Amino acid sequence: MDISSFLSAIAASARTGAQRNELADVVRMRSDILSMSAQANAAVVSPQKPGRLTHSIRTALAARMARQSCAPMLASVYLEALETLAPPPALTALAHEEAVAEQDVFLAALTQYADLVTLRPKDATRADILSLRNDGLTDAEIVHLAELIAYVCYLARITLGMQAMAGTLSPAQTAEPEAVTGSESVGFTAEPLDWVPYLQPVRLEDATEEQRAAMKITPSNTKISDYVLTLAHDPESLAVRSPLFNAIMYGRDGLSRAGREMGALGCSLINHCLYCASVHARRFIQLTKRPELVEIIFAEGSEACLNDEYWQPIFDFSVKLTRSPGTFACSDVAFLRDHGLSDLEIFDLICAVGIFGWANRLMHTLGHSTLAP
Repeated sequence: MDISSFLSAIAASARTGAQRNELADVVRMRSDILSMSAQANAAVVSPQKPGRLTHSIRTALAARMARQSCAPMLASVYLEALETLAPPPALTALAHEEAVAEQDVFLAALTQYADLVTLRPKDATRADILSLRNDGLTDAEIVHLAELIAYVCYLARITLGMQAMAGTLSPAQTAEPEAVTGSESVGFTAEPLDWVPYLQPVRLEDATEEQRAAMKITPSNTKISDYVLTLAHDPESLAVRSPLFNAIMYGRDGLSRAGREMGALGCSLINHCLYCASVHARRFIQLTKRPELVEIIFAEGSEACLNDEYWQPIFDFSVKLTRSPGTFACSDVAFLRDHGLSDLEIFDLICAVGIFGWANRLMHTLGHSTLAP
């Protein structure tokens, strides 16, 4: 089953006729997002040029990460796909969250990094990238791995969100979310930041035709950023992620632009992506003229009290879906409905949170932010 059909089936499984009708409209109006999500799945899990990250390795890691993200329905899709590839026992064990033998240095390195970035992306540092290099991964392989991890974390949130909208989600039995600490919001700013990669970006003059074609999709009239040049190590993923991002953040109707920016901001806060938080804090302020809300969020972190009946539920929803997928429930969607959001608006918010779970896991883990001069 392809991912578009998988997500459509979740919508069709809604418990009541009214929910099925609402979700059918959502699927129709956001069919481009479902289609591009399926294209992205093909690009990261079964690319045309998989290299040492074989289709079997990628699929096994995807199943493992979906399980860790508390999305068992999604994990089952990858497990079924893995069976068709006749994997060795080590990959089947990996997919079921078992440990990897230390003597398999390559597979152990992939798994250790995937576990970290799936579960604790904010803790990933330059040292983890250096460790991957020391274990023999090339810069291109590291980007391929990062895209795979980030995409599955995105799709897990979309899956859970749609299940909650359909009224079919049972929260997983997981540990309580991390305790909020006073340092949670340290370093956040709405001031412009620069981004410095830990990897060597693709040199534009040396880029292949495939890489050049992928980078053209990214809007830039004057200069290709180091971020895009870094992601160009995996042109197949870059080519599909850019239009998917644009469809989610700039799509017509549904949730307001500012609502999507709040979803991005709440997600980036939890994942501690300073660069993404900076960019989308400024965009939120430009759209709403409410700088005081951003100031509260940056000062108080995930427990921020916004004293606003519209923005507080959206912020809280974004934080929970990002940080605590195992405790995410149908009641979280019902709460937004009670506050006047339509199912299309809720789906747009889920997608905004999901795509920034993807973006954060690239930008925060593959480089670091500095104050712009």
